[in-house]
Amino acid sequence: MPAGAQVVYTNDFDGGATTGPGVGVTIDNGGDTRGATTGTWNANGWKNNFLINTSVNPITTTEFSFTGLGSHTSVSLGGVLGLLDSWDSTNGSPAPDLLEVLINGSVVATLTANNASGSVVDAQGGNVIALYQQVDTNQFYSDTLVDFTGSSWATFAHTGSNLTVGFRAAGGGWQGGSDESWGLDNFSVTLNGNANGAVPEPATWAMMVMGFGAVGGALRSRRKATLRYA
Repeated sequence: MPAGAQVVYTNDFDGGATTGPGVGVTIDNGGDTRGATTGTWNANGWKNNFLINTSVNPITTTEFSFTGLGSHTSVSLGGVLGLLDSWDSTNGSPAPDLLEVLINGSVVATLTANNASGSVVDAQGGNVIALYQQVDTNQFYSDTLVDFTGSSWATFAHTGSNLTVGFRAAGGGWQGGSDESWGLDNFSVTLNGNANGAVPEPATWAMMVMGFGAVGGALRSRRKATLRYA
């Protein structure tokens, strides 16, 4: 992890969410969870349970809203997105089937896959870790997984104490339900350029104070010795 970076949120959707000190998070339209299958994608964090959104009419946006973020200059997001089941790309039928990522309400990335029809796979700079594979318990259609960690859109300038990250399906061909859905796993939020880093625990402060005292004592002794032998 780069110097000055601090992970303030992780969620594997197995009940293991962690939040940094002083940070609050609410999840709207969190959908449900589904089980992942065993495969090479497990190494990237797509394993056990993942968040799934099957909504249609209306399509809901799954939002993670953060408050109390400390000093920082940018934010990096990480995780794996699943384009699951009967996706028809931008030129299949019915199409388009799209997955949008939003930062504070603005779309920053639009992904698509051609699991069922069409010819376009657009990972928006992410790493396609599974293509036409069976990565969940719905085995009727194949799936596509994108690890978006390191994508250009996933790191962005930000200094405020509040942040909202959203994910939603879009497009005139979207059918949702058991036909097609999207998923998220191993989601993380990292603050960059945090000069102060994490706030030290009380015990750490005590050790620091003791250390400062020892340094001060050594300096005083050195000054006395210098005077003594001048």
